[in-house]
Amino acid sequence: MVLSGIWRRNENSKEPLPENISVSHDKAVPPHAVQELCASVGWSRREPELIVRALQNSLAVVSIWVKGQDFKPDELIGFARATGDKVFNATVWDMVVRPDYQRAGIGRLVMCELLKELDEYQIPLVTLYADPGTDGFYKRFGFLADPSGVRGMFRERIDY
Repeated sequence: MVLSGIWRRNENSKEPLPENISVSHDKAVPPHAVQELCASVGWSRREPELIVRALQNSLAVVSIWVKGQDFKPDELIGFARATGDKVFNATVWDMVVRPDYQRAGIGRLVMCELLKELDEYQIPLVTLYADPGTDGFYKRFGFLADPSGVRGMFRERIDY
């Protein structure tokens, strides 16, 4: 399902983050961390070099990390990115939250941070592709199915 909408910032939600959670807008997210997070929700594997290129070419990137304990490294628990032209349109991609952290506000945090960054460009239209059953989550941020009935179409490259 293709959802689109005009994001309206909610300045009233200023809850402090737990001390063990950090937010990053850095595009230099380690590709192995993205791979591991995506695998945790059953997404197919992507080549690390392609992940790096996708991040570099993104308009905005948000990653949410939980601090490692007992000498373990920090763990990527939420992620999304957006591409766009910085003027008319942007599209949200790869919105993902590690299953152990779903329904704990991490997805909301990812979307709020990503949309806040997109707001800096004053882009009037932000779109995304929502998996079946997830449209209720995105509607909280002002997204809705295209009222004109426009449907997303896809073209995948076929190697011969």
